[in-house]
Amino acid sequence: MATVHLQDSHTRFTGGEKVLEVDGATIGQIIDALEARFAGLGPLLREGSSFAVNGELQPRGTFFAAVPDGADVHFLIPITGG
Repeated sequence: MATVHLQDSHTRFTGGEKVLEVDGATIGQIIDALEARFAGLGPLLREGSSFAVNGELQPRGTFFAAVPDGADVHFLIPITGG
C-alpha cells in the first residue's frame, strides 16, 4: 500500500481528502484505484499531473513506474505563469 498525496485542485473529487492510502504496484494501478473510489479523478491524474515516487520525479506518462509497498506518491499539477 502506498501513501498518496494530492494537490488542492484534486480534492474536489475526494471530498477534501489530500492524503490517502492506496493499493497498487504501479502508478497506473494507483490511478485506477483512485478512479474507482473517486469518479472523475483518474482522467485528471493521467492527463494533467506529474508524479513522484519516494521523492523521485518520474517521466510524464510513465504509468508503469513501480510503486514499492510503503512508498510516498505525490501527484503534482502543472505550474503556469510568466
